[in-house]
Amino acid sequence: MRARHKRGTGSVTCHDNHAIGLDLGATAARAAVLAVRGHDGAAHVATQQVAGTPLAPGTVVNGVVEDPAALTAALKELWKSEGIGCRNVILGVANPQIQVRDLQMPDLEPAQRARALPYQARDVIAMPVDQVVLDFAALGGPAADTGLVDGILVACPREPVAMAVAAVEAAGLKVVRVDLSSFAVLRSAATEGLAAEAIIDVGAQLTTIVVHERGVPKLVRTLTRGGEELTRRLAERLGMSLQDAEEAKCRDGLAVRGEVASVLAELVAPLITDIRTSLNYFRTGNADARIEQVALTGRGALLPGLANAIGAQVGATTVLAEPARLLEPPAKAKKRGFDTRWATAQSVGLAIGAAA
Repeated sequence: MRARHKRGTGSVTCHDNHAIGLDLGATAARAAVLAVRGHDGAAHVATQQVAGTPLAPGTVVNGVVEDPAALTAALKELWKSEGIGCRNVILGVANPQIQVRDLQMPDLEPAQRARALPYQARDVIAMPVDQVVLDFAALGGPAADTGLVDGILVACPREPVAMAVAAVEAAGLKVVRVDLSSFAVLRSAATEGLAAEAIIDVGAQLTTIVVHERGVPKLVRTLTRGGEELTRRLAERLGMSLQDAEEAKCRDGLAVRGEVASVLAELVAPLITDIRTSLNYFRTGNADARIEQVALTGRGALLPGLANAIGAQVGATTVLAEPARLLEPPAKAKKRGFDTRWATAQSVGLAIGAAA
């Protein structure tokens, strides 16, 4: 999904062949400065740096920039304090209203395809086409018998994208591509060799579910549920401060028997139900596909006992995926240690997408 605005043109990479993935989350903005090179049929990721800065509550809510000035100020400070030289960024967007659909298109030149896409999308998406940003990702060449190209249609509400781009560029950065955060998660967290896998990113406010078959997304869903909701409701139920509830949640989770685990099991049940429903929907439409594994990522996925609880409900092996496993530390960082705490599936996957 490429940015469609006047300044979103030019090279996706920086002058030194690095790309910057910029993830705007509810609690922080994170940047991954990576170079992706192919070697022996595999992608190798060279890391220049990963960095981030906390965001004040209310700056980004459910994937939407609600306080542009605060975001702009935070990004200016991040680039200045971390000495990030390049200002070209690939911006990730996440929104519960984003729709991803299978679509066949005639084999057209990019400019012709862009003009034809609104007409193709009218009967496929449940939003007015003049209020969305549309993109089409081809999944191969044209079929010999029909000349049609199989692909994925992406429809994202236009206003939130425009607001995010404006706030980022007000910080002196240049958005050279807009990409779906869900696709970025797929790039950085997918396990090679699996026929079908579900990747679930549990964030502070949003949970993203991506089911793919050998790297091709088949189902994408974003839920307005996350770790912040669990902390807030746990605090309300047990009469704790938010800080104490967060500490108890991270310490006990669902794994340590007691009052905290009992309440959390009740609170997390709707999220697990939504996950199970989404995977069952995929299975219904893909009877021959068996989900071999569920991979969890995001800070919310670290809740003790969550992986076991999800695995028991969906009937699949459930593991934690660590995007930092893809990163080769910069040479200067090997001796003093490489801090990967700012490396998210979104920021890493956005930068990896520059090679696509």
